Amino acid sequence: MIYIGFSPRTHKLYARILCKRFKHCAPLVVQRNKIYLYQFVNKNNINIISLKKRDLLILEKYGWVFIKYNGIFNQDCVRPALTCVQFTKQSCNINNHKIITPYDLFKYLK
Repeated sequence: MIYIGFSPRTHKLYARILCKRFKHCAPLVVQRNKIYLYQFVNKNNINIISLKKRDLLILEKYGWVFIKYNGIFNQDCVRPALTCVQFTKQSCNINNHKIITPYDLFKYLK
């Protein structure tokens, strides 16, 4: 099962300027009652963070929004991504070139 999380906060300057409602997105994969968050840091640097359900509630208090995505998760991304949106689109096999910001991805999934 895959969820995509959207955050209103980021440390990246260009995302704070260009992105509207959501500044960051990340895919979450649920496997055997364990939750893994694939955090995009920069090009060729993806951190895998293990979470619990309690951690998701804490993230929701800080403004994160989670949307369920019915698709297949691709762990082996062929092309290196430059943004968190590109990484999320590649890992979730979304091929829409109009999606540039996290809010565009949010609207596409809603």
